[in-house]
Amino acid sequence: MEFTALHLLWLLSATSLTKQDSVRLKVSPIIAAQCDTRVFLYCNASSSQPGLSIKYMDWSQDVQLCSVNEKGDLSTNNVSTDFHCKYQEGQLTLVLHRALPLKSGNSSRYACKLRSNQGTLHGYTTVQLQECCGRVESSLSSRGPNCTFSNVYPDGDVHWFQGSQNLSDGSVSQSTAKSVDNGWLTIYSWLTISGQETRSDVPYNCSLKSPMSDKYIASSLVPKLIPIKGKSQEQSTPSRAASQKTRTTVLFVLVSSLFAWK
Repeated sequence: MEFTALHLLWLLSATSLTKQDSVRLKVSPIIAAQCDTRVFLYCNASSSQPGLSIKYMDWSQDVQLCSVNEKGDLSTNNVSTDFHCKYQEGQLTLVLHRALPLKSGNSSRYACKLRSNQGTLHGYTTVQLQECCGRVESSLSSRGPNCTFSNVYPDGDVHWFQGSQNLSDGSVSQSTAKSVDNGWLTIYSWLTISGQETRSDVPYNCSLKSPMSDKYIASSLVPKLIPIKGKSQEQSTPSRAASQKTRTTVLFVLVSSLFAWK
């Protein structure tokens, strides 16, 4: 009798271990995200044993983002409008509408949890934003060219060129200012040059080099300065207006004389 009870306990333990080992939860440990693109985080539940029944699944990042119950009903925590979730046949997908920099406060891992009739599991995914620059704007003033790189991650160095000449070698005075907003970096750079150099027909180019890959990730050709009309052209307009006024006066006198003669 004692042997039978021990044998039964062993069988139950073995069955429990077999079921626990059979259920699997597949997530990607690291996902490389491109700038301004959607990111898909997949969580797949499966089993080598038949009869897997999912009781509960969810995605979370410090707080719960979305979950699905044993009926397959999906619910989303409206903590943000920057994501949505989808569920189909054991796969819970978290879709990030836009990946954010790690320094913006969203650096913690995303966690997927599973409860099933064959065991409980969890897995983690870290989203790593790749080097990027969202936008670049440039202009040319009487003082010199300037460029603004917006939504930069993680950082960048601005290099200036005029044609094939590299102006970042110290031959021209270059200034740079940086600011951070929610993990995104804005880089403003400008050159201080003489008026004669500003009027050069050779265009300026500003390029942003990323320290992550040591490659240029954004560049802009600075538009040329629109020339201002010369003084001779500006002074010709009043002369034409005075001439027109004189002709009008003469015509008025002639018409008046004609009526007086009649």
